[in-house]
Amino acid sequence: MDTISGFWAGAQDLAERLDLQSLAERAGGWKALSEAGVSDLMDLGLPHAAARKWLSTPPRSTAWQAVTLVHPCYPPLLAARHPAPPVLFVDGQVEVLTRRAIAVVGTRRCNPYGAAVARHLGTALGSARIVTVSGLARGIDTHAHRGALSSDTTVAVLGHGLQHTAPPSNKRLRQSILDGGGALITAFPDEHPPARWTFPSRNRWIAGMAEAVIVVQAPSSSGALITAGNAADMGIDVYAVPGPIGIAASRGSNELLAAGAEPLLDVDTFVAERVSAHAPSERPEWLRIVLAGGTLEQAARQRGSTPLDVLEELTRMELQGLVVRLPGGRYGAAGGA
Repeated sequence: MDTISGFWAGAQDLAERLDLQSLAERAGGWKALSEAGVSDLMDLGLPHAAARKWLSTPPRSTAWQAVTLVHPCYPPLLAARHPAPPVLFVDGQVEVLTRRAIAVVGTRRCNPYGAAVARHLGTALGSARIVTVSGLARGIDTHAHRGALSSDTTVAVLGHGLQHTAPPSNKRLRQSILDGGGALITAFPDEHPPARWTFPSRNRWIAGMAEAVIVVQAPSSSGALITAGNAADMGIDVYAVPGPIGIAASRGSNELLAAGAEPLLDVDTFVAERVSAHAPSERPEWLRIVLAGGTLEQAARQRGSTPLDVLEELTRMELQGLVVRLPGGRYGAAGGA
């Protein structure tokens, strides 16, 4: 890993409490922040104890790949949803992380109905070139991944380091994901084992990567409901598949519907509507310049306006979900942009 990757990996324990993107902007860039000392960090607003702890944390390395917030393959939606993990460790194809993604989650103890819906969803999303994101757990996660692999590829988000596979029974599925051009990602260092407290963070990362979250089947105590709650907090569309009354495996899903989640009544119709709603429109030249990494000044000259006008238009488009703000003042396409 390079110096910046090692620095951010060493800062993982502070990631949930710091707006690292704002901190980097105040420092004058990510590289400048990675080279800062205690006094520099305090000048940026960090308490003395936090600055000392940050800098004293030893860098961590990975046997796989490290994708930082400044990496072009860092998931764009996750980067825009603070606090984003400062580094992701990736086993597999990092390029798949930049593609459109929808999360499919649910209970480990699904019944045949839930398994069939999860597989159908994964297959249909893959056929539409939308990546299925899930958590490699038993049950709904496993069936969603397998369905996606039948038509395209998939991404598994782990609640532990890459040296582990949880559950061990999914080692073959893990290899199938890699063979199918997908990826496994985590923000935990390689050797970090699975633990009960690590999976809520994993659930938030699953939601943060996706443009929508679908709960296929979940009891009232399911971790999938944590994922749905995280999605709702971030303004992400939440869907739930209705289940029979009186079936424990569907009680949480039905409770989501009662709380206002969108019902998913037909898989193929849902996928067709997502494809139609997010079909690329004809982009004006000034927006092409911005999305290609050009400056606001260059876009303003093309548009015949001021940089402030361009920034105001980009802000409006961001609120509409058409673009996402990326680290370093860049913008990426999202949704229909």
